[in-house]
Amino acid sequence: MEKMSLFIKVENYEDVLDLLTVIKGKVNDIRNTFSEIKQIKEEEDAKLDVWRKNMEEIEKKVGSVDRVLFEPEH
Repeated sequence: MEKMSLFIKVENYEDVLDLLTVIKGKVNDIRNTFSEIKQIKEEEDAKLDVWRKNMEEIEKKVGSVDRVLFEPEH
């Protein structure tokens, strides 16, 4: 990428620096928010996995009861 010069009026320089500080802060806020969202998603995924395993175990037990009740005796 070609470097280009940027000219700013001296009287606007402080304003530009202030805006850059605000922008950097907002970018950092966004980064933190993404990190929090990722952590929440990982926690949700873990809970969903537990629920799925519990559901599969219930299905097995229901299938077992179903076989005992509806299979003819030998």
